[in-house]
Amino acid sequence: MPCFCEIPASAARNRFQVGAIPILPPIPLSLKLAAALPALDPENRIDLQIAATLDPMVMPNLDMGGGGLANIAMMLSLMTGTFAIDDLPQLELQMQQAGESITRNVWPRLGWLTQLKIQPLIAYSIVARLVIDLREMGLDPFHAMESPPTPYFDSFSLALTRPQFRMAQLMGGLPQILAMNAAFDLPPLGEPGSISGLQNRLHGLASLTPPSLIIPMPLLQKLAMVLEALATIEEAFGPDGFSPNTLSRIQAMLRLWASFKIGLPLGALTLANKLAMLPSFEDLKLGESAASSTALAGLASFSPPRLAIAPFLNVALALHGSLQMALDMEPFDMCALCPC
Repeated sequence: MPCFCEIPASAARNRFQVGAIPILPPIPLSLKLAAALPALDPENRIDLQIAATLDPMVMPNLDMGGGGLANIAMMLSLMTGTFAIDDLPQLELQMQQAGESITRNVWPRLGWLTQLKIQPLIAYSIVARLVIDLREMGLDPFHAMESPPTPYFDSFSLALTRPQFRMAQLMGGLPQILAMNAAFDLPPLGEPGSISGLQNRLHGLASLTPPSLIIPMPLLQKLAMVLEALATIEEAFGPDGFSPNTLSRIQAMLRLWASFKIGLPLGALTLANKLAMLPSFEDLKLGESAASSTALAGLASFSPPRLAIAPFLNVALALHGSLQMALDMEPFDMCALCPC
């Protein structure tokens, strides 16, 4: 059963030695652009791949429930393997145990982290993520003598129109809808009973009530964000990420990059952000194949119900992911060793 065990919670409490949260200067645009370069290369731009290979066809209406069905499918796909989404009594029991374990194990040991100022911590973690990304590109930002060379191309416009961009996002979500249908052990979409079966399963989930928590949900969300930020900072700078020596080196690095000339137009960052919002090319092609068939015809007018358990499941997922990131272990895998 899902349980945020005492051992992982204690390990996370003992792992991070947080000092004063630094107030860093603004991140230089040259540093952001350097990290964005791979996404801007024509060979890696997924919008150019989509524009070149997308079949010229009239697509069906995919804006199912205003995109709500795709959002539900994404959430449930992430929960598969952790929560029994296909067994309502078991799911209720699991949510109750997870809620009790958050209250008993996680909050007493890690709740103090929510007292940290979140904005400067997130800003610090963004610098850490840029450092990690640049190192993966083979560039050490601490020892750079000059900014990366300007690429040979100078066009940074999105190849897709706004409707095409939206269509690509919707098609990229279709594989998760198909996977959700399979997780519910329903007939493939398009076969008799598949749409009604999916509707019944979702309405069953909509009938569930989340467990009551004494800790406000926003605080638990903040806790997950803080854990992820601390883990990112440690990955980039080691256990001494808050030491005066490390912070001095980071501030010197930021001053160095602020002195570099910007070799790319600022629109490149906007394009990089848009490219990051596109699904993988494989998911998009799979979604295109599904959308071009008759399997999804019945979903065009399907409006998914509101799931009251969604906020709790999202918080549980966020805590699960942040603890896994912080400890490099599954927070649910130690239940045999703790007094649940």
